[in-house]
Amino acid sequence: MHIQNPNTQETVAFAVASLTERLAAFEQDLNAWQALADNAARRVQTAEALRSEAEQARKDCRQAMRSTLGIPTKAVRELKNKEMANLELAEETLKIAEEEKIQAEVQQEALFEQRQALLKERDALRRQYWDAVLDDQIAQWGQQLPVLALLLAEAPKACIERLFGRAELHSNHEQTYAALQPGELQQALKSAAQAEPDDLLTLLNKPLPALATPSTQHQSPITRMRYQAERDAQYQALINR
Repeated sequence: MHIQNPNTQETVAFAVASLTERLAAFEQDLNAWQALADNAARRVQTAEALRSEAEQARKDCRQAMRSTLGIPTKAVRELKNKEMANLELAEETLKIAEEEKIQAEVQQEALFEQRQALLKERDALRRQYWDAVLDDQIAQWGQQLPVLALLLAEAPKACIERLFGRAELHSNHEQTYAALQPGELQQALKSAAQAEPDDLLTLLNKPLPALATPSTQHQSPITRMRYQAERDAQYQALINR
């Protein structure tokens, strides 16, 4: 573990474990939302197929009626019943799909806000983690800090620049700009082998599942509230029909 203080290690580990549990629950909710959205899309496809079958039954019914003596036969009635049944099924399927679309949209908005909160909490925990690591490292640098403070106070500027780097001015035909030349400390850090992430850092570095921004997020607050109220009314009308 990179955090040396056992109390801090326990505190951060507990917070990371709690966040990990909520992230797992978020992923389950995200999968359920995706299943609902996919199901709504499949219902629309089913309704289109039912309408196509109804149209074909209508054509077959007309053709069958032309070949009769004017009295609808059993076959004609069956074709007409098939046409009407498919049209009714298509209409009901589309209404259910509309219900599920609204549910999916509401869930997406809630999941988006939940994801934003989890992302903010993860970033705060990551800052807490690195602050704890830095606290430990600064404590271990204690013997070197007085010498470093003396260097910063009394050493020639060239020595300080040797350690921390310096800015050099460059110019071309159009502009003058500053370029930072790295010091030996930065060069040593770049060439040093990095420590492997510990378990806590691995969890904190795990990316959150992707989720598209809901369309309502691009609306003004007043427009969003008005739209959501209309959507709620539409949903109630669908389920109460």
